[in-house]
Amino acid sequence: MIYTEKIIISGDILEYYQYSKPLFREFKKKKKEKLPCEPKQLELDFSIPDTATGKRDDNIARTRTNIRRLVNSNQDFDKFVTLTFAENMQDIKIANRHFNKFIMRISYRYPDLKYLAIIEFQKRGAVHYHFLCNLPHIKNSILSDIWGHGFVKINKIKNVTNLGAYVCKYLSKDGNNKKMFRKKKYFCSKNLEQPNKFFDNKTIQTLKNFYNLSSAKPAFQTTFSNEYLKEVVYKQFNLKNLAP
Repeated sequence: MIYTEKIIISGDILEYYQYSKPLFREFKKKKKEKLPCEPKQLELDFSIPDTATGKRDDNIARTRTNIRRLVNSNQDFDKFVTLTFAENMQDIKIANRHFNKFIMRISYRYPDLKYLAIIEFQKRGAVHYHFLCNLPHIKNSILSDIWGHGFVKINKIKNVTNLGAYVCKYLSKDGNNKKMFRKKKYFCSKNLEQPNKFFDNKTIQTLKNFYNLSSAKPAFQTTFSNEYLKEVVYKQFNLKNLAP
């Protein structure tokens, strides 16, 4: 498929791209569905085996964009949980193993659990996790017992316009940490809603007309360019502010 425009809708956020050169999109075969008995956890690794700082920065930017869209696509995220270790846990491999077991225990208790977690480091270098989820009401003490490794804090999410952008600030702080090189940047359940991506001209035009994008004021817009894409016009809209 050849396209010059793209629209991505993640919950209430619509992103519009206009390219100065035609781009080609290949159709990929659907992957075979995993058996339901397999663990619900999905670990996504966007790191690349390259030590070039510029490429790592680009990789972090792509990961941050993926996280932002995933979070905004799942509007039933209403809890923001922090999981810490009582000991000075600095081994990411061991910490992730404990986190994986925690996810298995909490998923057994709440089969419909949806989550997305990001690793962060305390000033002393200890690992901890910021954890977005759709857990029902649960006492802090009970969740702490299920975690079993240290302090737990639960915050109710209220009045956050762009939750995805809010969560990404944690990745911005530690994404380029040497400890995170070639490590998983985030973890998420495989039952998350995915952002909707549109490339074909007919659908793009229908969406532009429906939301009146030609005259609507974007929440953010910019123009950027690179060697491959040339010039790209980017606009971001909040659908709550648009009147179709």
